[in-house]
Amino acid sequence: MKRAFCVRAARPEDLPAQARLFNTCFRKDKGDDTFAWKYLRNPDGPAISRVACDEAGAVVGGYSYVPRRFLLDGAPTVLMQASDAMTLPEWQGQGIFTGLDELVCAAAGEAGFPVVWAYSGRLSLKGFLRNGWQHVGDAPLLRHRYRSRRSLRRLGRAGPLAALAAPLLDVVLGWRDRALADRARGTELVRLQRFDARADALFAACAPREGLVGVRSAAWLNWRYVDNPGRRQECLGLLAADGALAGYVVAEFHDGQAHLVDHLAADAASRAALLLAFTVAAQARGAEEATALLFDHHPSAAPLARLGWERPVRSRPFRDIFPFIVRRCRTDAPASAFHMASWHLADGDRDAEHMSP
Repeated sequence: MKRAFCVRAARPEDLPAQARLFNTCFRKDKGDDTFAWKYLRNPDGPAISRVACDEAGAVVGGYSYVPRRFLLDGAPTVLMQASDAMTLPEWQGQGIFTGLDELVCAAAGEAGFPVVWAYSGRLSLKGFLRNGWQHVGDAPLLRHRYRSRRSLRRLGRAGPLAALAAPLLDVVLGWRDRALADRARGTELVRLQRFDARADALFAACAPREGLVGVRSAAWLNWRYVDNPGRRQECLGLLAADGALAGYVVAEFHDGQAHLVDHLAADAASRAALLLAFTVAAQARGAEEATALLFDHHPSAAPLARLGWERPVRSRPFRDIFPFIVRRCRTDAPASAFHMASWHLADGDRDAEHMSP
């Protein structure tokens, strides 16, 4: 039997309830500040958020679209990113997600936003597709192994085989990585405390002129990576001789893993130097493995492959590849938004506060 609920716009005083919802649904431990940061402080605009309430007014479901400035073939536009589709377990199956998605999509369209996009999670993909979303492709998780124990475990070859094979494989990996370290000598990444006008100049100079790319302004980069409540990202810059920013990388180092969260480079040579320096720096930080979530057509996919980064072997959904989905909010949505090759995104374009567990 369906249970009665009502829907209303989320208010600032709902932030504690939204945090409780998120922690219950995704088994996390986030505070109210995470959702104030995501929904209210975004320099590209406030989220469109709706909550579902029971007959007593308690919040039992929530859903938001978060705005993001893009360039579409070089022209400015603003798109929406679906974020935090969540319903309390005892209220699932009542149509809350379906109803919230319809209402928030309609509100976004009325406000002038043509398209909403998302990297779908495992629990919500089927619901998204039933609701009119299109699965336009998958983003593979590229990996660079420094030590083999973690990768052997992932392939299901733990135990005696891992104990015997890992040391031998690690000798080979060590030879390769020492050669990379020799190549990287003289290329230094400097810590960036905050992004400044140099980041704006870098993006203006090298943003793709075709397709869709999220604007990486200094304001957005600082909000996304410097001022977020998790504080897990480190921002590193590659400086030109005149002090200009030739490239930057945003990374996370956590629990033996390094995550290439975001990066941008002025040209192909700077990109190669930046990725080489990050690959070497991750090993110096003690990482067993480094990862990067990138579409196959991303310009960094080939340079990373030359550095020994590998595509997933088994391509397991939500672990090795992540579905990328798009929905039309308006009838005048650009057709190119529904072609995977039109999108230029990185791991940091997901709605997660941080990539590491």
